[in-house]
Amino acid sequence: MLLNPAQKPGVRETLVNVSGFSYLNDSEDLLEDLLDTRDASFELDAKVRELDYRPGDEEALIALLKKMDGNTATAQGGLALVVANPVLEDRYALTLEASTRFAGTFSYDEGDEGKLRIAPIIAFIELAELESHVNVSGIGLGELALQRRFEFESADNWWWAASLKHQEIWLYERDVQIRRYRESDLFRLSRFTRKFSRPNVDLALSGKWGDARLGLNVRDLFETTYRGPEGSAFHLRTRLELQIDYELEWGRLSFDHDVSPQAGFGVMRGRRETRLALDVPVSRRLNLGASYLAIQHDHDDDAVGLRISYHLPEGFHLRLSGLFAGRNELGGAFEIQLPLF
Repeated sequence: MLLNPAQKPGVRETLVNVSGFSYLNDSEDLLEDLLDTRDASFELDAKVRELDYRPGDEEALIALLKKMDGNTATAQGGLALVVANPVLEDRYALTLEASTRFAGTFSYDEGDEGKLRIAPIIAFIELAELESHVNVSGIGLGELALQRRFEFESADNWWWAASLKHQEIWLYERDVQIRRYRESDLFRLSRFTRKFSRPNVDLALSGKWGDARLGLNVRDLFETTYRGPEGSAFHLRTRLELQIDYELEWGRLSFDHDVSPQAGFGVMRGRRETRLALDVPVSRRLNLGASYLAIQHDHDDDAVGLRISYHLPEGFHLRLSGLFAGRNELGGAFEIQLPLF
């Protein structure tokens, strides 16, 4: 996927580029602990109903609820399609992108401890009576854009581009009770989503300065504020992204940085990414790369990545990459480019 439409290379045939990524962060073990909480509650319920309860049997469930208080899990993913062709002086490209971000944070209610301790007295446990729950927030963004690149007549090796796009925005917000909890409940969209549609514009600038290629993206020139199903505000703000590629004799060094952070929503924090990457050709067709991703503001930790790419002069390109921050915090991405005709 082209990060900057002003850097679109010239093509002599129609090319299709498809890319995607996914990332899951459960470094605080929230997803696993929620399943353990459900199982512990069923076990305690069975002991009470079968008159097999012993004083202290509820302690394991209470300890789990307290342990999870404030713990968060996040997930994100996306797909993109870019079509470029040599028609109209090779200045146009059509892109279709869709991305999602989710976050869930557990909120423990101290009153649940008392309810669990009197369970043997009333000989019944009903998780629906517990107030502890997971606050879940999510953003979905779909964009269909027509991009056009322009040259600066007075400056060689400098270009700018404009993208006219239609946006579909989904805001997802709900509380997930722990009764009969399943992992799919965190990402069940029906009845908890508000959808918004609007046009918008992106601008991009690119140029060469010695051995370096510079790029600047200005995303979403028209700003708006929307409200989610539970009333949380989502501010669609203009964002700036900076890219610098530096050509070395034995490889390429890349620096990507969010000048302004991505917006947060509900329990999902804002996010600023800074990525430093190195690609080294090991043959005419094969490249190996490594990267370091630094995250600010968000729940996710910094991560290291590895990637491998294979390309042919005829326009075929394949890239696979992985990103790793810990045992329960990792993801991957792919990119494939094919000539159509």
